[in-house]
Amino acid sequence: MLEILTCIIGTFGFSVLLKVSKQKLIFTVLGGTISAVISVLLLNAGEGVFKATFFAMTAICIYSEVLARVIKTPANVILLPSTIPLLPGGSLYYTLSYLIHYNAKLFARYAKETALTGLGIALGAIFVSIIVTFIKDIQNHFKSLLLKNK
Repeated sequence: MLEILTCIIGTFGFSVLLKVSKQKLIFTVLGGTISAVISVLLLNAGEGVFKATFFAMTAICIYSEVLARVIKTPANVILLPSTIPLLPGGSLYYTLSYLIHYNAKLFARYAKETALTGLGIALGAIFVSIIVTFIKDIQNHFKSLLLKNK
């Protein structure tokens, strides 16, 4: 629970740093909450860091895309602060620390965790982006068919 609370505070802080408007601040914090809760729940359930990050990123990408259309704002305004809880800050720090201190075993462990987290973030965003593009293409196709029939 403490981890989720600190993620919410971190999301709020980064939202302020990124100059998100006051009207949209609640949406970015809610996105950070969603990503933190999904990630923490999956990690506590024994799922790996990749799966936890992938599903959390997929959820907040969908959340951002839907909300962008509802509140008429770019999806990135919501998405970027919402990803803060997923970033591999701790594992990246330890990766570099063990690299500098010549501890190959721990370096490899944290490097793998950092890479899997980054891969989960990237693939989650790509997955949703492909789906959104596919839906837009279908909508455009039907619009063009309707225009031809008029």
